[in-house]
Amino acid sequence: MPIAITGATGLLGTRLLEILADRHDSVILLSRPGGIPARERIVRYLRASGRPDDAIAAIAARLRTVVVELERPMLGLTQQRFRALADELDEIWHCAASIDLNSDPQRLHLTNTVGTRRIIELADAGVRTPMLHHVSTIGVAGRRPVGRIYEDDLDDSYGFTTRYEESKYLAEVAVREWSARTGRPAVVHRPSVLVTDQRPHPHLPTHPLLTGMQLARKLVNTLAMTGESRERLVVRIPGDPQALVNMLQVEEAARLMVEVSAHAPTSHVDTYHIVHPRDVRTELLADVFEELFEDILPISWRFVPSAPQQPTPWETLVYQTMSTFLPFMSYRRRFDDLGLRRLGLTGDFTAPVDRDYLMRTFGSEQYTLSA
Repeated sequence: MPIAITGATGLLGTRLLEILADRHDSVILLSRPGGIPARERIVRYLRASGRPDDAIAAIAARLRTVVVELERPMLGLTQQRFRALADELDEIWHCAASIDLNSDPQRLHLTNTVGTRRIIELADAGVRTPMLHHVSTIGVAGRRPVGRIYEDDLDDSYGFTTRYEESKYLAEVAVREWSARTGRPAVVHRPSVLVTDQRPHPHLPTHPLLTGMQLARKLVNTLAMTGESRERLVVRIPGDPQALVNMLQVEEAARLMVEVSAHAPTSHVDTYHIVHPRDVRTELLADVFEELFEDILPISWRFVPSAPQQPTPWETLVYQTMSTFLPFMSYRRRFDDLGLRRLGLTGDFTAPVDRDYLMRTFGSEQYTLSA
């Protein structure tokens, strides 16, 4: 029987789909209307990734597209088509989400929270009882700054750093409420910050950390327009050089999630932190950016306990551009990965996200700045 996936053309979805299509005879792409058809976008991604033609053809032959509108009842389908789709499915992978942290709150709510409720309705509508795999985020931990966060934790008492986190928290709540009401199992996957060192290409999805490169462009453009000299700039960042950011290779995240899916759920909702066993310190991120731009824009990032009362023009520009991300520069929390460790899927053998990896991630020619 087919499986269905939403968000198959995104950063994580493309990698997930490639593995899932290798393990299932039929995959239904639940795709938004408009734009380039999802199946064609997947084929373009596979070609840009260097997959051989025979492998691309084998994957494409297993794909079928159903155009849906996530926010609408019955996914915008007729009752007959909605029921026929539900009757087919053994698994549903819900990966679609709006990940723009600065997006309109209503749009985030409709896509991330209401969209999840519509997928739950699909899981309920057919004669079968498909397993629901819901892709969430470690961001549901919200504004909790320190401590160890466990996979069973789902608590809004700390508030949220962004509306994105809140919308994903409410989506997880909906999955748990559905499971409690119906007695049906589900699997929740909470990936951390996903990165890749794959060479950028117009047909490949980008990843959120490239926002930092956009910030650097703004600084370079400002210098060029004002005619300022390019002496070393010192930018004070309110944060902690020992703060922790968990980053995981997106290819590894997809592998872990599919491996998890091979194991029968042990409770009504099994939740897994899809995280790297070793966190990245913010001081390493600062060092990488300094090294990348040394010949173009000499800059030093200096961490300070709080934002200076009289910021320089360059600091003001950084604060305005990075306002959404600055709180994360102070968090020393760790995400427990007991679920993955119990299955033997992560540990010291996991490839590191280290200086070399981050230099490859940010140092691609497409994103390298020129004078």
